[in-house]
Amino acid sequence: MLAHRHHFLAGLISLAQKRRFRGRDAVFAHWSHSAVVASGDSVIEAEIRGIVRSPISKYREDEYHLVRLGDELDTGARERVVVYATRQLGQAFGYLDMIGASLYLLFGRPVRWARRHHEICSSLVVRALQEGGLLNELDPALTLPADLAKRFDVRASR
Repeated sequence: MLAHRHHFLAGLISLAQKRRFRGRDAVFAHWSHSAVVASGDSVIEAEIRGIVRSPISKYREDEYHLVRLGDELDTGARERVVVYATRQLGQAFGYLDMIGASLYLLFGRPVRWARRHHEICSSLVVRALQEGGLLNELDPALTLPADLAKRFDVRASR
């Protein structure tokens, strides 16, 4: 799932992503958050308070897009994705990851500051999908919601 949220940090994320995603790719910088859909009505996501399970309904006031993976993942792979994400519940938020991603956006040089078992939203999604055999080409520490939007061609619904 990709979301365009309406709070201060989300605005900073979108603004910072616009430094890297320009021209035809600028539409992907719209998305400021990502999460793993765990069931028909819940997601597993990295929030400031850590990795939590939340109802999708919490995004009712925000714009969100459920990414359809179609044939990219079979049933077994989808289960591995959800199992991985579920095992991360209760882990801490990746503040160092966030700083590293911010420095990457500001200066264009990859900075991989990360602590084990600490995730930001996009690194959680990438690692979960990698468990299912997808997105192995991406570095979770440097992947942003806009990267996921570009990979899955998710554009704002304006």
